Amino acid sequence: MPFRSPRPWIALALAALLLAGTAAPLLPGAASAFRLLRAADDPAALSALRLDGVLTPERVGAEIDTAVAAEDEDLARSFLALADAHGVPIEAERRARVAALADGAAYRAARDFAGGAVSGQAEGAAGLAGALAADVSGLGDVRDLLREGVPYLRGEPHDPLLLGLSAVGLAATAATWAGGVGAPARGGLSVLKAARRLGRLPAPLVAALTRMLRAGIDADALRATLKAGARLDLAGLRLGAGAAVRPAALARFRDLGRDVHGLYRAIGSRGVVQVLGLAHTPAEIARAERLAARLGPRTRAVLTLLGRSALVLGGLLATLVQTVLAALAWMLGLALFCRRLGLAIGRAIWPARRAGAPSRDRGLSWSARWDRQRLPWRPVRAAASP
Repeated sequence: MPFRSPRPWIALALAALLLAGTAAPLLPGAASAFRLLRAADDPAALSALRLDGVLTPERVGAEIDTAVAAEDEDLARSFLALADAHGVPIEAERRARVAALADGAAYRAARDFAGGAVSGQAEGAAGLAGALAADVSGLGDVRDLLREGVPYLRGEPHDPLLLGLSAVGLAATAATWAGGVGAPARGGLSVLKAARRLGRLPAPLVAALTRMLRAGIDADALRATLKAGARLDLAGLRLGAGAAVRPAALARFRDLGRDVHGLYRAIGSRGVVQVLGLAHTPAEIARAERLAARLGPRTRAVLTLLGRSALVLGGLLATLVQTVLAALAWMLGLALFCRRLGLAIGRAIWPARRAGAPSRDRGLSWSARWDRQRLPWRPVRAAASP
């Protein structure tokens, strides 16, 4: 009889139940994990995949109200643009309150520009413009070098990041005048300094930039430069800063400055400060610049909703890889199950040869046996030579 024992079929039934029971919770998550892993190098695609669970009318409305209360017109309009792009309804009353923010913009701009030029503190677009006006001319870097350099020479507490960025900024200013470094890169360094003064740079980014500065600045030349500044020798200060910064470091900070300036042009001053508050490395700043180039005015809203997860997978990477590997193991189990099921069905339909029955293939090689099974004719044995 074909079905001699039910045990193989019971085992196959249990395996089928196990595969079916694990498929529902595993495969959809594995598909989502695979899409996220594919989008790991594309910030725009990564943020689009992650927006589905957080982009709700209630969340968008609450974020617009928060932006209006903070007089952040750019962020409020960013949420309106994101809502319109995804078909999220926004009440007319909220749209009217966002439009009303433009009424006091002129006064806020004049106030912030003056504060940015004098102190370097830059919260809004005009304040950052004032800080840029001072730094591009070199006055802001001279001010910060003297402010941080004198305590450095005395061994007193100082900000090594502001000190290093000011030295690089003076070197970049000289290179800008000479045509070696573009003005956008110079402006991006000024934005970094403004964000540092505001306390918006996270500790990992501060540590990464400080390591770059320590590797790229000659400490002895910097001390000589600061001593010239203490004597109010401004010409010696500028020349010394150019000699203190190594060319390779200047090139790296030039690229970083261009990325920051690209963010500033795409999403404004508050937007770039928002990005700098999320990024942990210069590479993440470059990713944010690519995101802003794709999303435009919607970038700030996406960053507010998703945070740093709009830029990188972060700690989720290990979980995603494990999910994909589990799905691959499930597929391997399915393949083995199908193979075993096929063998069981074949043995049930074509029973095994009786024990002791002569085999017609005895004495033939494996390839000859394969030919006999594959071809409709049988090979003729050659007659033995006399």
